[in-house]
Amino acid sequence: MSRYANTLKTTLSVEQANGIITGYLEAEGFKRIEERGEMVWRKGFGALVNPQFIKADVAADGTVHIEVWTAGVSLVPGVYGGELDPMHGVFGAGPKMALRPRVRELESRLGGVPNTSAAAAQSPAGWFPDPTGRHEHRYWDGAQWTEHVSDSGQSGVDPMGTS
Repeated sequence: MSRYANTLKTTLSVEQANGIITGYLEAEGFKRIEERGEMVWRKGFGALVNPQFIKADVAADGTVHIEVWTAGVSLVPGVYGGELDPMHGVFGAGPKMALRPRVRELESRLGGVPNTSAAAAQSPAGWFPDPTGRHEHRYWDGAQWTEHVSDSGQSGVDPMGTS
């Protein structure tokens, strides 16, 4: 299973966050369905268009956990195998390119800040997907996110607190 995942800490109520998620994803043509035991938003059915999936769970404290993926292989409508993280890699570039801006827009509309304390605090130093969404990767020094970023193999500097 390869999914993009992000947890945002927002100031929204559960109702407000769910309203933003539902309004945006319905306007983008997603349908809320049960898929393999999970309640998700799906767009596309297979064969000609690989399905795109977004799962967004809102906690009582306004934290929103988002998971996003595309079907790996879809030859027959409704039947697919594998999952692809839409934010990384080249395989399945078309469906991934269509899903990336939707993910960033949804995160932007929710207005949260990445909640890095849980997952990243347990990670050793290294390059990881940028939790701000402004770059492909950002360097985690083992204790905190740094200003060091990378896009298409080119390094740069972008402090965490700026936009």
